[in-house]
Amino acid sequence: MIDPAVFPVATAGLFGLLIGSFLNVVIYRLPRGLSVGNPRRSFCPCCGQMIAGYDNIPVISYLLLRGRCRRCRAPISAQYPLIELVTALLFVATYDVFV
Repeated sequence: MIDPAVFPVATAGLFGLLIGSFLNVVIYRLPRGLSVGNPRRSFCPCCGQMIAGYDNIPVISYLLLRGRCRRCRAPISAQYPLIELVTALLFVATYDVFV
């Protein structure tokens, strides 16, 4: 049986991954003068192809695609999963400190 204390910690981590993914959008788009909300979906900076939802799962998709775009196979910076993981860890640490 899973310890009930694991659920809120896992939820904090998952929420952190999602926020980290959004932070990646902001970090990429704002300095380039692009809108954060348009286009709505992420795209490959090399070929411009919109990234499908199943290829945009924080950290997991990066690992499954081996850090490359599915269409053009251009490398994707390790910055993306790193920011997602660091944000998830910060959310878990914050939960641990305040709850």
